[in-house]
Amino acid sequence: MPVSLLALVFVLMATLAHIISLFILPFGTKDDVFSRLERGAATNMIALIDAEDLKGLPYVDPAVAMAVCHYDLSAGPVRLRVPLSETFLSISLAERHRGIYASVSDRAATGGSLDLVVATQAQLDRITRLDDEEQAIEEIRMPARQITGLAIMKVFVDRPSSRARAQDVLRAARCESERLPD
Repeated sequence: MPVSLLALVFVLMATLAHIISLFILPFGTKDDVFSRLERGAATNMIALIDAEDLKGLPYVDPAVAMAVCHYDLSAGPVRLRVPLSETFLSISLAERHRGIYASVSDRAATGGSLDLVVATQAQLDRITRLDDEEQAIEEIRMPARQITGLAIMKVFVDRPSSRARAQDVLRAARCESERLPD
């Protein structure tokens, strides 16, 4: 076999191994951002992310206060309720190996809080059947493909002295599982 053919086979095999490793790497890591945020949050409870811990996360704006809720939809839908702040507020929903799949901001809020219900499609169908046709729906409903995920809440900190107020908004937030009536 000529040397040039062996070199070509070697280069092709090395390229293939490199491409495969790039696709497998995200599934094998245990210290990605999703895992780090998930570890710090109890199921269906709000966990405030300390300002120092925010510095260790990639691509996080230092001008935000952040909290997470590791939600689990196996017992029913999860309601996220965050009171409005003086500045920008958002909730992003993320799933493992899928990343962020939905996001809402305070512009969608009604009644003084951002009210979001995360549920499986079957749970959402059931909720819709239980709706009163004459009552306005004041919550945002988001379908989730996976049973577990993260809700990431961010409040913009427009000046250093307002960080405490932004964190108070996040401390007042709720992440609670709800049972659907039979």
